[in-house]
Amino acid sequence: MSAEQIAFQVTYTSVESGDGSDPTSAVERILAGERVLAAVREFDGDAVIALIPVTEGGDVVALDAEGRLRFDLSESALVALFADEGLTLHLGYADDGLDDVDAALEEEFGEAFEQLDEPTDEPDDLNGFGMPSDADDLELFEAEPVRVAEFSRRAVWAARLTAQLLDTDVDYLEDGTWSVYRYRTDRVHGAISGGRADGPIIEVNIPQHGDAWVEVTSPHGRSAMFWPNAEQHTRPVLDIDTIGMPESAELYRRMLTEADGTREELASLAMGDAVDVDAAMGACLSETLGGVVGADARLRAFVGAFGVPASLIRAGLDEQDAGRRVVARGWGPTVGGIVLGGLVEMTPLTRRDRPVARLARLLRKRPVLGMSLSTAELAAGVALSRSRSGLGRGIGILLVIDAVADIAIWIVRILRRR
Repeated sequence: MSAEQIAFQVTYTSVESGDGSDPTSAVERILAGERVLAAVREFDGDAVIALIPVTEGGDVVALDAEGRLRFDLSESALVALFADEGLTLHLGYADDGLDDVDAALEEEFGEAFEQLDEPTDEPDDLNGFGMPSDADDLELFEAEPVRVAEFSRRAVWAARLTAQLLDTDVDYLEDGTWSVYRYRTDRVHGAISGGRADGPIIEVNIPQHGDAWVEVTSPHGRSAMFWPNAEQHTRPVLDIDTIGMPESAELYRRMLTEADGTREELASLAMGDAVDVDAAMGACLSETLGGVVGADARLRAFVGAFGVPASLIRAGLDEQDAGRRVVARGWGPTVGGIVLGGLVEMTPLTRRDRPVARLARLLRKRPVLGMSLSTAELAAGVALSRSRSGLGRGIGILLVIDAVADIAIWIVRILRRR
């Protein structure tokens, strides 16, 4: 069977030792001995993660002595090889095996989950069901603050909403046609967009523990999640360059570079040339296969693949450069701040050079001129409101209302400049 005719999936599975020791060397030895097209990640203190290709029929994809593909190694046989070494390979649960797992979970935690559905239950009611029994243990389940940097084309208006929604301080910085919102939160959050011109939005989330992740929202509103550091230390158990059959070597290489689905997720964003796919893939690729070296450098390279300036990436991730601080002041002041900001703060950074945006900035610098224009609008509205035409009176009333609102805004701006 040729490489093009193979239908298999890469299974991420864990391997544990009975005594809790690091089984990495044994895992690599067993998989390499069977010449399985596999890869492993470093020991995390509990288990080693292995990437093992398995066909739809339950056969492990491996090589023979000449480098040709073979399919005579079953999942159960591979599990037995690990068991002979005192290791547990969690691979190939049959339907009855899954039923046994479900039954075990139901027996241990079923009653606890039923009680969680009752709104009157207290945490103490869950003692004895594997749930925490004191305040110290309950702290383990509290959400930890995440450091967030949102890169986009948005001006400061959405930073005001973000600060109010999450009750946190947001630092706003910009560089050319790109901006970054920088904040910390322990709440569920999502980027706020006013339309296609604000995108793409690249939201980098850096937790206190664990790998950072990136959520990208394209101008079309499509979203995808990425973990640039997930495959950082993944390494193949076989030397690709020593595989005798070029087709087998290419299959192995493709499996290792595309197993995490990054290319498919990038394609789903439908951003075309707006993203450098090769650069983004390099930021997610294993270091042993030529990927970007260093966890922080991988994050920066991934964000840079979308065209974000390096200086803004540095400011967003390093938290050293001081920006414009936006704080939560309540919904009234927040809405008022957005209204006072007007077009200057609402216009996407890519549209700042358009005539309307340039006029808005000019009037913002000369509020007296802006107030004069609003006064002229008021006079025109009053005149039209006295028209005999119903349409003219309607337009006049609307002009009066708009002018009065604009005059009030200009008065506030003039007073704040003093």
